[in-house]
Amino acid sequence: MGGEIWVSSVEGEGTTFSFNIKTQVANSSVKQYATFNSSANTGKRILIVDDNVTNLTILRTQLELWKLQVVVALSGKEALRILEADKSFHMIISDMQMPEMDGVGLATAIKVILPNIPIMLLSSIGDETKSKFPHLFSSVLNKPIKQQLLFKLVQTELKEHKEVIQEEIAKKSILSEDFALDYPLHILIAEDNLINQKLAIRVLNKLGYSPEIANNGKEAVSMLQQNNYDVILMDMLMPEMDGLEATRVIRALDGKQPQIVAMTANALPEDREACLKAGMDDYISKPIKLEVLVDILKKTGLLVKAEKL
Repeated sequence: MGGEIWVSSVEGEGTTFSFNIKTQVANSSVKQYATFNSSANTGKRILIVDDNVTNLTILRTQLELWKLQVVVALSGKEALRILEADKSFHMIISDMQMPEMDGVGLATAIKVILPNIPIMLLSSIGDETKSKFPHLFSSVLNKPIKQQLLFKLVQTELKEHKEVIQEEIAKKSILSEDFALDYPLHILIAEDNLINQKLAIRVLNKLGYSPEIANNGKEAVSMLQQNNYDVILMDMLMPEMDGLEATRVIRALDGKQPQIVAMTANALPEDREACLKAGMDDYISKPIKLEVLVDILKKTGLLVKAEKL
């Protein structure tokens, strides 16, 4: 292209890459977004979540050109605070790689608050998140983002989910505090990850439960010896004592035995077999699907009722 490229670097200070190329002045400039028709979705609200300020600014500017109302958040925690106070969003766009809470963790938490809202994930090329978590993301857009593809996906998602959301609003939410009245359970969550703890507590609170927390398997065993729990949601990977060892210890104890449900990101058949072999009663893969958790709690609640008869 008739240019040059060079680099200068000073250890401990930084590196600068530079280049120049020969170009010609264009006779005219056509703004691509001017040809897009977005009137059907004008005024709809979108929440963008990304820890990179530059990315946020670029994406916000583009969406506002299409007459969408945009709110931004620099972290998953900030996004959840916004959604707790204001649920009138039509779509979420989230980056995948963020500190403390990544796109998967955020989407899992959002689905508790807004089960039917479409979530678009921004990820690196080759990322298989969409195929691994199809229930969390309605679409995945690879970076760098192409303007025309972004427009098509955003407009399609906003249009396609309108009727679904309206139908679901009329239905009774799966997260009802009356659930605990029908299936009363004393629940212990054994989990060392603070974000996962908060997510599990939030889900169970919305079902009407007030669960207790054990930060590892050793704590879970100790707390069980002092309290009667109907069910323990047991994480597999924890410090001091993992879920499998804690389960084996609990099954060796005398007295009333709780239902123990494994919670793990390991979803292979051999992982499930190891959980059941250790003495667990059931198995939930992470991120937790609300319908699966509710079905397990229903089944456990019926068992507890039967034991009391």
